[in-house]
Amino acid sequence: MIKFLPQIITVTCVTVSTFIYIKGIRNNTVKPILATRIFLLLAFLLSALTNYSQTGTNGLSANIFNIVDILSILVTFIAMGKSKNNHRKFTKFEKICLYFVILIFLMWIASGQNILANILIQIILVIAYLPTVIHLWKSEENTESLSAWSLDFFASIFGMIVPLLVMDLLPLIYGIRSTISTFVIIALILRIKFRKVELQKNSLILSSLQF
Repeated sequence: MIKFLPQIITVTCVTVSTFIYIKGIRNNTVKPILATRIFLLLAFLLSALTNYSQTGTNGLSANIFNIVDILSILVTFIAMGKSKNNHRKFTKFEKICLYFVILIFLMWIASGQNILANILIQIILVIAYLPTVIHLWKSEENTESLSAWSLDFFASIFGMIVPLLVMDLLPLIYGIRSTISTFVIIALILRIKFRKVELQKNSLILSSLQF
């Protein structure tokens, strides 16, 4: 039981995060970018495929974070498909990102370079977060779930423990990339929340001065 504790915590964090995210989508408190989710789904799949091709079934335990991420994104993607309140249109930038994912997939099929393809996918996964990052940076309203992203952050941390212990490179890179990406999203969410609190304080001060 203790041996599999990191995997159990990782799966639990991702599962709870997914349920929170879906609840937010249904309540219209969370408005995710559809393009980001499509990028993540395709990139997560390719990341898992290249890792499996490199390590086989022996690497599945170390790569559990990637696997549960795929299931999470798939379920969230289905929930978004039923929602009327999400950004569906692809921008030119988002289309270019999608083309790069497809290009890496074709290069991997042709060359069989698992490590190179996996590292390139991690770069694409960073790019996949950019629509959400840009949206949060420009927005004055938080459209993401802080609790869900926080759980993803902790899942990333615990998801790196097994790869570190067995020195499995690709899942470790995946975990590091995810930790940094989710931390940036959390920081932007908190930035919006703090700015909102400051605006409310300033509004109260101005109101009191008028009297």
